[in-house]
Amino acid sequence: MLALFTGCAGTKDTVKYLAADGSGDYTTLQEAFDAVPEHFRDGKWIIKVKPGEYYGQAVLDKGKDNVVLLGEDAATTVIWHDDFAGSETKGPKQAVIINADDFTAAGITFRNPHQNIREIPGENKHSQATALMVSGDRAAFYACRMIGNQDTFWGRGTGRIYCRDCYVEGNVDYIYGASTWVLDRCEIFSNQQDSYITAASTMPGQKFGITFLDCTLTNRADGTPDHDGVPFHNYYLGRPWHNEPRVAFIRCEEPEAIYPAGWTFMSCEPMLFAEYKCTGPGAAQDRLAQREMGGRQLTDEEAAQYTVANIFAASSFTEYAEDWLPADHCPYKY
Repeated sequence: MLALFTGCAGTKDTVKYLAADGSGDYTTLQEAFDAVPEHFRDGKWIIKVKPGEYYGQAVLDKGKDNVVLLGEDAATTVIWHDDFAGSETKGPKQAVIINADDFTAAGITFRNPHQNIREIPGENKHSQATALMVSGDRAAFYACRMIGNQDTFWGRGTGRIYCRDCYVEGNVDYIYGASTWVLDRCEIFSNQQDSYITAASTMPGQKFGITFLDCTLTNRADGTPDHDGVPFHNYYLGRPWHNEPRVAFIRCEEPEAIYPAGWTFMSCEPMLFAEYKCTGPGAAQDRLAQREMGGRQLTDEEAAQYTVANIFAASSFTEYAEDWLPADHCPYKY
């Protein structure tokens, strides 16, 4: 049986407060992250975020492990930055970057509002504007919102990411990367015509890539203009990015707006594009992509392997030194 991995040997937690009005220990998330000691092992370093909007990029450096970022409610606790690839600013462009291991967030919105406008002369077109990038291992998100347009949520590297009861919004490849990733009972919202939910770059040897368990796929109302002014009608489940992409939608609710083919091409041949017992008007047992790209329905035996415990087990990839079983609800209280 797998054990819940906490990543710390101590029992004493440290609690700090982030408040935009100056009533806490810090006024910006970067200040709060800077204060986290490296290789903290005396419990969890808990940062409680008071309601408000917090503007500015924030980076949690590698080695600053065991951090918990807690908000009262994602609807009122927003961390955001609007930089994008191609801008004149130097350095990383992502709004929030998590390079440390054993990170937990709950009740937080991560947002990058930069719009990837297609048809304005002289404007940056289809520019990456990531709201949240995770390169550490064992990152868990509960009741969080990740909101953006192109490249909203990046699983950079091959660490494990768990999202439970979250909301993710975007358009071009807005859940992407090489992480071993589970989105569990989440809402996935596509906001632009001809969108792509996923662009996996799963590495050779990873048994699992991006997995959606019991999620609900939603989108703009049919015919309403997206931010380019183009009427919204259809979008794709995803397309392959690099390496040996693996994506699976398990028991998900799929709307009519999903293209009948389901998947489309990008820069490599997919390793696995799969669905299993999905429902709704967009679910299809015989997609065009199954014939052209290898996308297919999982068998019962294959689908039985798609449990959180199996996906995050050490045996799922040689880079993992231990099993990880995240809780199915946030284990920390605000």
